[in-house]
Amino acid sequence: MTPDGPGGAPYQHLETLPFALGVIRDSHIVHANAALLGLLGLPREEVLGRSFDLLSPSQRQLGSELYARMQRGEAGLADTYETVLRTATGERRVELTLSPYGPDTLVLVRDLTPRLAHRQLLQRMASLGASLPGIHSEDEVLRRVFEGLAELELSYGYLVPDGNRVWLGHAFVALGAAAGEQRLTGQHLVDVPGAWSPVLERAWHEGSAYGEDFAWEASRFVGPDWAEPVRTHLLRVGPLRAVCVRIDMEGLPRALLVVAADWLREEELPSLRLFAAQVSAALESARTISRLFTRNTALAALNRLAEVAATAPEPRAFFEPGAEEIIGLLRCNAVLLFLTTENAQALELVWHHGVNEEMARAYKRVPMRDSASQRVMEEGVPRVLSAEEFPDFIREGLKRASRTTLALVPLKARSRMVGTLVITFQQHRILSSLELETLQAMGSHFAAAIESHRLLQEVRGRAEELARLHTELKHAQQQLVEHERLAALGALSAVVAHEVRNPLGAIFNALATLRRFVGPSAPADTLVGILEEEANRLNRLVDDLLDFARPTSPLPQPVPLAHLLEEAVRTATSGQSRVRVEWALAPDVPPVPVDERMMRQAFLNLALNAVQAMPQGGTLRVAARRGTEHPGAVVEFTDTGPGIPQQLRERLFEPFFTTKATGTGLGLAIVKRTLDAHRGQIRIESPPSGGTTVVLMLPLTQESTPAHAG
Repeated sequence: MTPDGPGGAPYQHLETLPFALGVIRDSHIVHANAALLGLLGLPREEVLGRSFDLLSPSQRQLGSELYARMQRGEAGLADTYETVLRTATGERRVELTLSPYGPDTLVLVRDLTPRLAHRQLLQRMASLGASLPGIHSEDEVLRRVFEGLAELELSYGYLVPDGNRVWLGHAFVALGAAAGEQRLTGQHLVDVPGAWSPVLERAWHEGSAYGEDFAWEASRFVGPDWAEPVRTHLLRVGPLRAVCVRIDMEGLPRALLVVAADWLREEELPSLRLFAAQVSAALESARTISRLFTRNTALAALNRLAEVAATAPEPRAFFEPGAEEIIGLLRCNAVLLFLTTENAQALELVWHHGVNEEMARAYKRVPMRDSASQRVMEEGVPRVLSAEEFPDFIREGLKRASRTTLALVPLKARSRMVGTLVITFQQHRILSSLELETLQAMGSHFAAAIESHRLLQEVRGRAEELARLHTELKHAQQQLVEHERLAALGALSAVVAHEVRNPLGAIFNALATLRRFVGPSAPADTLVGILEEEANRLNRLVDDLLDFARPTSPLPQPVPLAHLLEEAVRTATSGQSRVRVEWALAPDVPPVPVDERMMRQAFLNLALNAVQAMPQGGTLRVAARRGTEHPGAVVEFTDTGPGIPQQLRERLFEPFFTTKATGTGLGLAIVKRTLDAHRGQIRIESPPSGGTTVVLMLPLTQESTPAHAG
């Protein structure tokens, strides 16, 4: 049979078709269109007349038998098969669809290589979803999802519906070579409000939806002002299709995830729905864990606020710690306190944290009528509002200050409203019911502090009542302070101070008297020496106990570490002629904010430990350098002693644990407490070959310093 040539052949019309198509007659190829020749990478003359040798060796016999059965007209044969085709560039997995056409058979060839790559992408997406359970933070779950989708070169958008609007919380557009950019570059968008597009609406109601034209959907989202530039930009990236899936938590719709790529088809919906279910489950698990943590954190914050409110001499002393608790709990950026004027016609800004003076002046006094604060005080519950919901003069100021979301908390003292607490966020924020309840409770503390001050002002106008209330209030404050001090010191320090120190004084006086009656060579001199040594050891124990029980409330000031180290080492090595000191103090070590007294004692304890570890002498190396991983300084004490056994290292910082016959077991415990109070770190290195190195890491800044009793 002679193959049909390109000119005058009956299958010439197949040349214009965009898909690969060939014609087989009597087991030989009689026509191959341009698309098929391009797939094979072979010229027409090398293809026409060929038989099943174009298939891989393992597939040739199968292909020949299949063709023969089809020619015989056997019933029940499938018309589509996957096989491996030999091309000029190597073997390719393809899909063949056979269609009888008179004496000939038309063969449609579809390259499955892109499909396999897309299947692998979907499998990697499923693996990404399977790796999410166990993460304890919703933000961390979303961060993993966003990074994973970007690594898969998928454009995406994460949207949070809010009534008639949809907030774009995060987005990434993977730009390809067609856009003149490298792969995986793109733009990240945060807190952009938009409108519902058809795909978003369908996915929100049905759980998932497919969109053929992602650029058009995005233009509907951004609105008419930005529709054309957004559509033009996305068309430059490529003809993207989109799949939108819904993220559910606690049985309710919460968010939408849109994934876009040029290869996405409607049949990918099940894979994307599975991924959405994995993300939903991970978010719900993280929210449960986070909710428990937030509840505990909120209760602790409320307890601290209650303690501060009880001891604050006037309201302003309470506002700053109260604002710090709110900022730490909600990660907001500003707190403002508005109180109603005497005629209740306006609100006056009486205190603020986190806003500049220009903004404070702009909102020094705002009208009450028809304001958001008035609505909040009438309803009696907190509300979260977008900056767009405020009047023009307020909205413009909020935009200039990059404030996107505001939470308003009514301040109610007894039965009357006294003002509002305003919390601002730079990013769009939706507060949970627990966060709103905590805010309302915190608002009650603010209101209580304000009301307490007002009542005190009224009471001061009554002479006899004033004296009584003032005495009771002062007594209550003194009791609270005394209670806090006693709790910090602890029962142990009180017993030691009163029950041991006095007998020790008597012992030292008696020893001094005995020394006058006992000569150096007298037999009793040894016994007096033992008594004196043991009394001194007991006195040191008392000192260590008091140091350990004393509240660790450092007063940090920038201090050059070299001076403190030299003082501590000089004191520790006094009279120790066998101990040689090596110094390695880098000149660029910055002054670190520390409590000079506490840090000097910590350095002295470490230097003494090092000297005591070398009773026969050795080398004490003291080093200080600038921190590399974090801003700050690193201090090291290294001795050449025998080292510390591995089984003892975990107990080194336990109070009263010691391996020395005359040790109190409190030295390292005090050092550890001092480092904790300064937000520093300590670790001990002791290799099997001997020697011990104690490494101290001191931060350059002290954001907050805990005050607690040991």
